[in-house]
Amino acid sequence: MLIREFVDAKSKADLNRLAAITKLMINRAEYESAHKQMSQDAYIQAAKSIGVNLTLDNLGDMISQEPLSNLLEPLEPNSGVVRFKGDTEATTGMSVNQAQEVVNSNAKAALRRRQ
Repeated sequence: MLIREFVDAKSKADLNRLAAITKLMINRAEYESAHKQMSQDAYIQAAKSIGVNLTLDNLGDMISQEPLSNLLEPLEPNSGVVRFKGDTEATTGMSVNQAQEVVNSNAKAALRRRQ
């Protein structure tokens, strides 16, 4: 086996492990209706926790390769965040004030029915 074959195979395995943990973080963000992004430092720490040697220097290169390029937006310099694909504002059905008004009106209606 040539050294470049070993390096390519290790790099591909690292990308696949990063893709798996990235998909997990995307699913968690969707479940919690959170912004689909995280700080670069937190992403690097998550990568290191699964044994991938990721640094600020090679973060952009790794994100530009598949399968990560299908899951993450291109890295913006000096932004300090890693954005997942589809990073949009979580939509809420109504504001807090509207929700409180609906609850109050329903409570008053229920009280009137009980009397």
